[in-house]
Amino acid sequence: MRGVKKTNWWGVASFIVIMLFFPLIINGSYYVTQGTFAGIYTIAAIGLGLLMGYAGLISLGQAAFYGVGAYTTAILTTSFGFSPWLGLIFSILVSALLALIMGYTMAKLSGYYLAMATLALGMIVNVIFVEWKSVTQGAQGLYGIPNPELFGFQITQGVPYYYLVWGIATLVIIVSMNIVHSRVGRALRSIHDSETAASSMGVETGKYKMQIFIFSAILAGIAGWLFAHMNYSISPSSFTFDTSILFLAMVVLGGATSIWGAVFGTILITAISVTVHELGQSFSFITTDFEHVLYGFILMMVVIFLPRGLFPSFVSFLKNFISSNKKSNSKRIVS
Repeated sequence: MRGVKKTNWWGVASFIVIMLFFPLIINGSYYVTQGTFAGIYTIAAIGLGLLMGYAGLISLGQAAFYGVGAYTTAILTTSFGFSPWLGLIFSILVSALLALIMGYTMAKLSGYYLAMATLALGMIVNVIFVEWKSVTQGAQGLYGIPNPELFGFQITQGVPYYYLVWGIATLVIIVSMNIVHSRVGRALRSIHDSETAASSMGVETGKYKMQIFIFSAILAGIAGWLFAHMNYSISPSSFTFDTSILFLAMVVLGGATSIWGAVFGTILITAISVTVHELGQSFSFITTDFEHVLYGFILMMVVIFLPRGLFPSFVSFLKNFISSNKKSNSKRIVS
């Protein structure tokens, strides 16, 4: 289709190579585990990035869909003996259904009002996880969540699960990039710039906002499914408001207007978390609270000095640097 950008396959290929060799280069199960968590968070962060950076919808309830995906598969596999892959289908369906219901409920909301509504959704869902003890086992959570199997082999925690997570994350990146480079992506960007202007130009703003809201919830549900089967157990404490803020920080830090920004922000925050953990073993004053303070400081600096986020700002700087070098070289040739 004319005028529609294509996916940067060289960038995708380079990223795949890096992800493939990471567990082979880095020694230690801890780093592989953190790399796996980075992949899980990347899937949820990309969904939130699409919602915020392209549709202009602020959500503080991404942890609700993340938790719904995790609890759906956990309940089905531990209580009813379902296959984890069947649990994945139900995690997607339940997350999408919840998003559809909430989308219709909050259809008239936007801006800070929508943010507060999604915040309330996250709190309500977390309370359900705690109080519906006959199904969710309350605050103690669910245990004995099985590993998924593929071609007769169990995908256990470690390198096999790392490759599963990043394989799914790569598919999500490719699908999301094709969405933003398509007619749908242009419609979402027009809604982000001015919903009134987009509507006057014939864009069905309500339909596109609903679609991207549901798609974002589906990605969070998939991330929740991966989280549940990696941990073998889940509890409501993993799906609190803090988790929603973590996803938000990843998107804002990396750059909400870029798919790669969400990926970069997630990997960077995971790297910071690993670094703080390592330093905490040597320095007693470096605790989890210090990690949160560090997140806050970095976010404040990015919002003030690089409001577009780190990745788009870096790409823009690189393009300007290359362009200026080409101009200087051409001047030398002419002279």
